[in-house]
Amino acid sequence: MRRLAASAALAAVCLAGCGGGGGLSAKDYRAKADAICTTIRSERDRLPSAQDLEQLKAVARSTIAINTDALRRFKALKPSGDLKSPNDVIITRLSQTVTLQQQALKADPKSKTMENINVQAGEARAAMVAAAKQAKLVACQKL
Repeated sequence: MRRLAASAALAAVCLAGCGGGGGLSAKDYRAKADAICTTIRSERDRLPSAQDLEQLKAVARSTIAINTDALRRFKALKPSGDLKSPNDVIITRLSQTVTLQQQALKADPKSKTMENINVQAGEARAAMVAAAKQAKLVACQKL
């Protein structure tokens, strides 16, 4: 009985000290996060160039779907330690990007509203790239 209790205590200490507790290791998180970003780029690169406003809206809807899936996948990641904060920033800014893209579909392309959307989208992208740099996510830095 004493040996069983000692083994359980040793296992608990190892889990606490070895990055246990349910979060992904830094290596696993980086691999999974970069895989998400690689998928985003690949899917976006396959989208056709828009020749008119209707095609542009179709491409925008496809981009929203791509980003929504990426957002879902980032939310499912559970990084541990120092990687939690950058992941939270990526989730927040990716969510903001999806919202802005949805707003852009409804806005007049030549309006002040669209200008504001573009500025905010640029800021969201810059914040995502900064978080990716902080987390050392190579593929995500290229979004």
